[in-house]
Parts: sequence; C-alpha cells; structure tokens
Amino acid sequence: MKDGYWALRKYTAGPVGESIKYWIPGEKPSRSERRIKSDIRKQKANEANCERTFARLTHENFRNGIDQLVGLDYSQEGYEKMLASRVKNLDGLSEIDRIMALAQHQAELFLRRVGRECKKRGIPFRYLMVTSDMDGKTGEAVRVHHHMIVNAEALDICKEKWTMGGVDYEALWKRDDQTDLAEYLMKQVRRLPDAKKYTPSRNLIRPRPKDRIAINGSELRLPKGAALLYRSPYKPGMAQYIRYVLPGVKLGGRENE
Repeated sequence: MKDGYWALRKYTAGPVGESIKYWIPGEKPSRSERRIKSDIRKQKANEANCERTFARLTHENFRNGIDQLVGLDYSQEGYEKMLASRVKNLDGLSEIDRIMALAQHQAELFLRRVGRECKKRGIPFRYLMVTSDMDGKTGEAVRVHHHMIVNAEALDICKEKWTMGGVDYEALWKRDDQTDLAEYLMKQVRRLPDAKKYTPSRNLIRPRPKDRIAINGSELRLPKGAALLYRSPYKPGMAQYIRYVLPGVKLGGRENE
C-alpha cells in the first residue's frame, strides 16, 4: 500500500455511536489534530454524509416516542397560492425547480410564523425541515410537500400556522436508531446544485467528531458493552463504518449490558 495512514473518527449522538476508519494517502502527521480533521474531510465523499448527519441530529435533539414527524401538504387552493407567490431570482429555472423554490419559500415563511408564536408563548422550537417532490420508493415525481421533525411542545402551533393544506403527524417510533427515517426522507429530495437537502433550526446540538490516528487497518471493533446496529461489509484497505447503541443505554426496554 502507498504512503499514508489510517484515521479513526467517532461520533456520539444521543444513544447512538458511530466509528469510521479511513485510509488517508500521504505523509502521516505528527500530533496535529487539525491536520487529521482536514485529511478526513477530503475522504468524506466515501461516506453517506447527508443521511448520517440528518440521523445524528435526530438522535441528539429529538425524543423517540414523544417528538413528532409532521407532513405538510398543499390543497389545490394552497398550491395555486404558492405558485402565485413572489420570489426573487427564479429566472432561468425549469418549471420543476421553480416550484421547488416557491415551496421552500413557503416553508421558510411557515417556520418564521411558528418561531414567533413559540417565542411569544415561551415554548421551545426545534426542527428539521425537508421539502420533497419525489416518491421515496419509486423516485417518481409527486406534488411538492414538506416533512419536518419537531419537538412535541411546538406541534399544536405548527398545526395552527400551516394554512396551505393538510397536516399529518405521528410520534417518532420508539427505537434507538432513526437512520432508516433519515434515509427515507432524503430519498424524496432531488439533488439540486448549491441547495441543501434539509433545513435545521439553529438551536440544534450538532454532534462533533473525535479523531485520532489508528494503529492499523484492522476491522473495527465494537466498543465494550455496545449493541451493534449496523456494520458495513469489511473489505481490507477500504473505509469501514459501524453504528451501535452506546453502553448503558436502554435497548428495547432493557439496559444494554
């Protein structure tokens, strides 16, 4: 193998931990953590970043079985109102991209309304907002709509402030790992140049990675007492990834021991 070194990155988000091992080409740094972080950023194309980052934010900031997955759709009247709204810098966009931009604008207006009302009532407001125009299973185009994960305290205000159509909601499933939900939501979002696939509230806690140089490229080991959720296929010389429930966290109604 050419010159380089193995680096290990770990995340902790709520009850879920992740370990990622990368091969970094080039000269091995001495003790510079900044250099390690820079090298790992260059390798992030190998990681399903959007889905995993969304899942981490969910694990860290939202409560399973309590906080809510909300769907916002457009009635015919609301859809026509959305199409007639005035938004700058839409020249040159295709019709489908124009509709997406108009819907994003409506989502922003909605979040501002909810935020103002929550502040007035002294209610916290945390959210992850997704605007979609695809069927997550088939990839076919559907009428634009929104999904959001929101803290339960703000649910009634969200229902009150969405005036463009219907509101569906259900509590987040009682499970430690919400990665499947993140993947499902991200699959409904078309890849648009220079556009983010979701909008997080500014008050979310963002899990920070811990990085170090690994001894070698041996297969990642599960931390003592952790319960495995997912392990990528092990291929010598390739990046590795494991996800697990942290030791001491309740797993399926019992202590994870």
